Amino acid sequence: MRLLVILLAWMLRRQLDARGWLDPEQWQRRLLEHAPPEKDGGRATLRWLLPLYGLLVVLTGLLSWGTSGIAGGLWASLLALALLVAGTGMPGWRAPLRAYSAAWRSGDMQAAWHHVSPLLPAEQRGAALAPEQLHLSLCGALIQTTFERYFLPLFWYALLGPAGVVLILVALMLRDHYPSTGVRTLFGRWVHWLAIPPRWLLSFSFALAGDFSGWSGEPRNRHPRRTDSCGEVLLTAAGSALSSYALDPARFQAHDPDGWPDYGHRSLLAVRHLLNRSLLVWLAVLAILALMGIMP
Repeated sequence: MRLLVILLAWMLRRQLDARGWLDPEQWQRRLLEHAPPEKDGGRATLRWLLPLYGLLVVLTGLLSWGTSGIAGGLWASLLALALLVAGTGMPGWRAPLRAYSAAWRSGDMQAAWHHVSPLLPAEQRGAALAPEQLHLSLCGALIQTTFERYFLPLFWYALLGPAGVVLILVALMLRDHYPSTGVRTLFGRWVHWLAIPPRWLLSFSFALAGDFSGWSGEPRNRHPRRTDSCGEVLLTAAGSALSSYALDPARFQAHDPDGWPDYGHRSLLAVRHLLNRSLLVWLAVLAILALMGIMP
Protein backbone atom coordinates (compact mmCIF):
# COMPACT_ATOMS: atom_id res chain seq x y z
CA MET A 1 0.00 0.00 0.00
CA ARG A 2 2.85 2.40 0.77
CA LEU A 3 4.27 1.94 -2.71
CA LEU A 4 0.88 2.83 -4.20
CA VAL A 5 0.68 5.94 -2.02
CA ILE A 6 4.18 7.00 -3.10
CA LEU A 7 3.34 6.54 -6.78
CA LEU A 8 0.08 8.48 -6.46
CA ALA A 9 1.76 11.28 -4.50
CA TRP A 10 4.57 11.49 -7.06
CA MET A 11 2.17 11.69 -10.02
CA LEU A 12 -0.06 14.27 -8.34
CA ARG A 13 2.90 16.40 -7.30
CA ARG A 14 4.34 16.34 -10.80
CA GLN A 15 1.07 17.72 -12.14
CA LEU A 16 0.86 20.37 -9.42
CA ASP A 17 4.48 21.41 -9.98
CA ALA A 18 3.90 21.73 -13.72
CA ARG A 19 1.00 24.13 -13.04
CA GLY A 20 2.71 25.98 -10.19
CA TRP A 21 0.04 25.02 -7.66
CA LEU A 22 0.12 24.24 -3.93
CA ASP A 23 3.55 25.53 -2.95
CA PRO A 24 4.34 24.05 0.51
CA GLU A 25 6.54 27.04 1.33
CA GLN A 26 3.57 29.40 1.17
CA TRP A 27 1.17 27.59 3.50
CA GLN A 28 3.96 26.68 5.92
CA ARG A 29 5.08 30.30 6.12
CA ARG A 30 1.52 31.48 6.74
CA LEU A 31 1.00 28.80 9.39
CA LEU A 32 4.03 29.89 11.42
CA GLU A 33 3.99 33.65 10.87
CA HIS A 34 2.01 34.17 14.11
CA ALA A 35 4.12 31.81 16.21
CA PRO A 36 5.34 33.17 19.57
CA PRO A 37 8.38 35.46 19.27
CA GLU A 38 11.84 34.38 20.40
CA LYS A 39 12.62 34.63 24.11
CA ASP A 40 15.76 33.60 25.98
CA GLY A 41 17.46 32.44 22.77
CA GLY A 42 14.50 30.22 21.93
CA ARG A 43 14.97 27.97 24.98
CA ALA A 44 11.59 28.87 26.42
CA THR A 45 9.92 28.03 23.13
CA LEU A 46 11.74 24.70 22.86
CA ARG A 47 10.42 23.61 26.26
CA TRP A 48 6.93 23.25 24.83
CA LEU A 49 7.68 22.91 21.11
CA LEU A 50 9.85 19.77 21.38
CA PRO A 51 7.29 17.78 23.42
CA LEU A 52 4.55 18.95 21.05
CA TYR A 53 6.60 17.82 18.05
CA GLY A 54 7.27 14.42 19.60
CA LEU A 55 3.64 14.02 20.63
CA LEU A 56 2.47 14.82 17.11
CA VAL A 57 4.73 12.15 15.63
CA VAL A 58 3.67 9.55 18.21
CA LEU A 59 -0.05 10.32 17.80
CA THR A 60 0.25 10.03 14.03
CA GLY A 61 1.95 6.66 14.46
CA LEU A 62 -0.73 5.45 16.87
CA LEU A 63 -3.50 6.68 14.59
CA SER A 64 -2.05 4.91 11.56
CA TRP A 65 -1.50 1.73 13.61
CA GLY A 66 -5.02 1.88 15.06
CA THR A 67 -6.63 2.25 11.64
CA SER A 68 -4.38 -0.28 9.87
CA GLY A 69 -7.06 -2.96 10.15
CA ILE A 70 -9.84 -0.73 8.78
CA ALA A 71 -10.35 -1.20 5.03
CA GLY A 72 -6.80 -2.44 4.65
CA GLY A 73 -5.28 0.69 6.19
CA LEU A 74 -7.12 2.99 3.78
CA TRP A 75 -7.44 5.88 6.25
CA ALA A 76 -3.76 5.84 7.15
CA SER A 77 -2.87 5.72 3.44
CA LEU A 78 -5.15 8.66 2.66
CA LEU A 79 -3.58 10.64 5.51
CA ALA A 80 -0.09 9.92 4.18
CA LEU A 81 -1.14 10.81 0.63
CA ALA A 82 -2.56 14.16 1.77
CA LEU A 83 0.60 14.95 3.75
CA LEU A 84 2.93 14.02 0.90
CA VAL A 85 0.98 15.99 -1.70
CA ALA A 86 0.67 19.07 0.51
CA GLY A 87 4.17 19.02 1.98
CA THR A 88 6.38 18.11 -0.98
CA GLY A 89 7.00 19.45 -4.47
CA MET A 90 8.81 22.32 -6.17
CA PRO A 91 6.17 24.35 -8.06
CA GLY A 92 8.20 27.56 -8.25
CA TRP A 93 11.27 26.22 -10.03
CA ARG A 94 10.30 25.46 -13.61
CA ALA A 95 9.83 29.02 -14.93
CA PRO A 96 13.01 30.51 -13.34
CA LEU A 97 15.15 27.63 -14.62
CA ARG A 98 13.77 28.07 -18.13
CA ALA A 99 14.43 31.82 -18.02
CA TYR A 100 17.92 31.21 -16.60
CA SER A 101 18.78 28.85 -19.47
CA ALA A 102 17.61 31.40 -22.02
CA ALA A 103 19.62 34.20 -20.37
CA TRP A 104 22.73 32.00 -20.24
CA ARG A 105 22.35 31.18 -23.93
CA SER A 106 22.18 34.87 -24.79
CA GLY A 107 25.18 35.66 -22.57
CA ASP A 108 23.24 37.94 -20.21
CA MET A 109 24.56 36.67 -16.86
CA GLN A 110 23.04 39.55 -14.90
CA ALA A 111 19.59 38.49 -16.09
CA ALA A 112 20.46 34.85 -15.40
CA TRP A 113 21.37 35.72 -11.79
CA HIS A 114 18.21 37.83 -11.43
CA HIS A 115 15.97 34.92 -12.48
CA VAL A 116 17.40 32.38 -10.05
CA SER A 117 18.69 34.45 -7.12
CA PRO A 118 15.57 33.67 -4.99
CA LEU A 119 16.34 29.95 -5.44
CA LEU A 120 19.93 30.20 -4.17
CA PRO A 121 20.98 29.73 -0.53
CA ALA A 122 20.38 32.89 1.50
CA GLU A 123 24.10 33.60 2.00
CA GLN A 124 24.67 33.63 -1.79
CA ARG A 125 21.74 35.72 -2.97
CA GLY A 126 23.55 39.04 -2.67
CA ALA A 127 26.98 37.80 -3.65
CA ALA A 128 28.74 38.74 -6.89
CA LEU A 129 29.27 35.26 -8.31
CA ALA A 130 31.18 34.35 -11.44
CA PRO A 131 29.09 32.45 -14.02
CA GLU A 132 30.75 29.15 -13.08
CA GLN A 133 30.11 29.70 -9.36
CA LEU A 134 26.55 30.83 -10.00
CA HIS A 135 25.81 27.72 -12.02
CA LEU A 136 27.28 25.32 -9.47
CA SER A 137 25.39 27.10 -6.67
CA LEU A 138 22.16 26.78 -8.63
CA CYS A 139 22.75 23.09 -9.39
CA GLY A 140 23.56 22.46 -5.74
CA ALA A 141 20.37 24.22 -4.66
CA LEU A 142 18.34 22.23 -7.22
CA ILE A 143 19.76 18.91 -6.02
CA GLN A 144 19.36 19.69 -2.32
CA THR A 145 15.83 21.07 -2.70
CA THR A 146 14.77 18.04 -4.75
CA PHE A 147 16.30 15.80 -2.09
CA GLU A 148 14.41 17.54 0.72
CA ARG A 149 11.13 17.94 -1.14
CA TYR A 150 10.98 14.42 -2.64
CA PHE A 151 13.56 11.86 -1.55
CA LEU A 152 13.68 12.69 2.16
CA PRO A 153 9.89 12.44 2.79
CA LEU A 154 9.62 9.30 0.63
CA PHE A 155 12.41 7.61 2.59
CA TRP A 156 10.87 8.26 5.99
CA TYR A 157 7.39 7.35 4.80
CA ALA A 158 8.63 4.04 3.39
CA LEU A 159 10.38 3.36 6.71
CA LEU A 160 7.87 4.60 9.30
CA GLY A 161 4.59 5.24 7.47
CA PRO A 162 2.59 8.43 8.11
CA ALA A 163 4.54 9.07 11.34
CA GLY A 164 7.71 9.29 9.26
CA VAL A 165 6.13 11.90 6.98
CA VAL A 166 5.19 14.04 9.99
CA LEU A 167 8.64 13.48 11.51
CA ILE A 168 10.49 14.98 8.55
CA LEU A 169 7.99 17.48 7.12
CA VAL A 170 7.36 19.22 10.45
CA ALA A 171 11.11 19.31 11.13
CA LEU A 172 11.75 20.91 7.73
CA MET A 173 8.93 23.41 8.26
CA LEU A 174 10.26 24.49 11.67
CA ARG A 175 13.84 24.67 10.37
CA ASP A 176 12.87 26.94 7.47
CA HIS A 177 10.05 29.11 8.79
CA TYR A 178 9.82 29.26 12.57
CA PRO A 179 10.44 32.88 13.72
CA SER A 180 13.13 31.93 16.25
CA THR A 181 16.80 31.49 15.46
CA GLY A 182 17.28 28.98 18.27
CA VAL A 183 14.43 26.80 17.05
CA ARG A 184 15.59 26.94 13.43
CA THR A 185 19.15 26.03 14.44
CA LEU A 186 18.08 23.07 16.57
CA PHE A 187 15.78 21.64 13.92
CA GLY A 188 18.45 22.30 11.29
CA ARG A 189 20.72 19.93 13.23
CA TRP A 190 17.89 17.42 13.58
CA VAL A 191 17.16 17.48 9.85
CA HIS A 192 20.89 16.99 9.21
CA TRP A 193 20.85 13.74 11.19
CA LEU A 194 17.58 12.57 9.65
CA ALA A 195 19.07 13.19 6.19
CA ILE A 196 22.22 11.09 6.62
CA PRO A 197 20.82 7.65 5.63
CA PRO A 198 18.73 8.86 2.63
CA ARG A 199 21.56 11.18 1.58
CA TRP A 200 23.93 8.24 1.30
CA LEU A 201 21.30 6.20 -0.54
CA LEU A 202 20.71 9.01 -3.04
CA SER A 203 24.45 9.42 -3.55
CA PHE A 204 24.72 5.71 -4.37
CA SER A 205 21.61 5.98 -6.57
CA PHE A 206 23.46 8.59 -8.62
CA ALA A 207 26.09 5.94 -9.31
CA LEU A 208 23.47 3.43 -10.45
CA ALA A 209 21.62 6.01 -12.55
CA GLY A 210 24.77 7.59 -13.99
CA ASP A 211 28.45 6.72 -14.34
CA PHE A 212 29.30 4.17 -11.65
CA SER A 213 33.01 4.11 -12.47
CA GLY A 214 33.25 7.89 -12.22
CA TRP A 215 31.30 7.91 -8.95
CA SER A 216 33.40 5.15 -7.36
CA GLY A 217 36.59 6.96 -8.42
CA GLU A 218 35.74 9.96 -6.21
CA PRO A 219 36.94 9.24 -2.61
CA ARG A 220 34.54 11.81 -1.09
CA ASN A 221 31.57 9.76 -2.32
CA ARG A 222 32.64 6.77 -0.22
CA HIS A 223 33.98 8.75 2.73
CA PRO A 224 32.40 12.23 2.88
CA ARG A 225 33.98 14.69 5.29
CA ARG A 226 32.10 15.56 8.46
CA THR A 227 32.27 19.24 7.58
CA ASP A 228 30.55 18.71 4.21
CA SER A 229 26.96 19.89 4.06
CA CYS A 230 24.22 17.78 2.54
CA GLY A 231 24.25 19.90 -0.61
CA GLU A 232 28.02 19.59 -1.00
CA VAL A 233 27.92 15.81 -0.62
CA LEU A 234 25.15 15.41 -3.18
CA LEU A 235 26.69 17.90 -5.62
CA THR A 236 30.01 16.04 -5.50
CA ALA A 237 28.25 12.71 -6.03
CA ALA A 238 26.19 14.06 -8.92
CA GLY A 239 29.24 15.63 -10.56
CA SER A 240 31.19 12.39 -10.49
CA ALA A 241 28.20 10.39 -11.77
CA LEU A 242 27.61 12.70 -14.75
CA SER A 243 29.67 12.60 -17.91
CA SER A 244 30.56 15.36 -20.41
CA TYR A 245 31.67 17.71 -17.60
CA ALA A 246 28.04 18.53 -16.79
CA LEU A 247 29.06 19.89 -13.37
CA ASP A 248 32.57 21.01 -14.24
CA PRO A 249 32.08 24.29 -16.15
CA ALA A 250 35.78 25.17 -16.35
CA ARG A 251 36.74 21.87 -18.00
CA PHE A 252 33.67 21.99 -20.25
CA GLN A 253 34.60 25.45 -21.51
CA ALA A 254 38.17 24.36 -22.16
CA HIS A 255 37.05 21.19 -23.93
CA ASP A 256 34.15 22.64 -25.95
CA PRO A 257 34.23 26.45 -26.11
CA ASP A 258 31.72 26.51 -28.97
CA GLY A 259 29.15 24.74 -26.80
CA TRP A 260 29.50 27.17 -23.88
CA PRO A 261 26.31 29.18 -24.72
CA ASP A 262 24.28 25.98 -24.33
CA TYR A 263 26.12 24.80 -21.23
CA GLY A 264 23.62 26.21 -18.73
CA HIS A 265 20.68 24.42 -20.33
CA ARG A 266 22.53 21.17 -21.00
CA SER A 267 23.95 20.98 -17.49
CA LEU A 268 20.61 21.61 -15.78
CA LEU A 269 18.96 19.06 -18.06
CA ALA A 270 21.61 16.47 -17.16
CA VAL A 271 21.08 17.11 -13.44
CA ARG A 272 17.30 16.85 -13.74
CA HIS A 273 17.56 13.63 -15.73
CA LEU A 274 19.93 12.18 -13.13
CA LEU A 275 17.49 13.04 -10.34
CA ASN A 276 14.58 11.51 -12.28
CA ARG A 277 16.52 8.31 -12.96
CA SER A 278 17.55 8.12 -9.32
CA LEU A 279 13.92 8.41 -8.25
CA LEU A 280 13.09 5.54 -10.59
CA VAL A 281 15.85 3.52 -8.92
CA TRP A 282 14.22 4.18 -5.54
CA LEU A 283 10.80 3.21 -6.84
CA ALA A 284 12.20 -0.02 -8.29
CA VAL A 285 13.81 -0.90 -4.95
CA LEU A 286 10.59 -0.10 -3.07
CA ALA A 287 8.64 -2.29 -5.51
CA ILE A 288 11.02 -5.19 -4.81
CA LEU A 289 10.65 -4.65 -1.05
CA ALA A 290 6.85 -4.59 -1.42
CA LEU A 291 6.83 -7.81 -3.47
CA MET A 292 9.02 -9.49 -0.86
CA GLY A 293 6.59 -8.43 1.86
CA ILE A 294 9.21 -6.33 3.67
CA MET A 295 7.42 -3.00 3.11
CA PRO A 296 3.68 -2.80 3.93
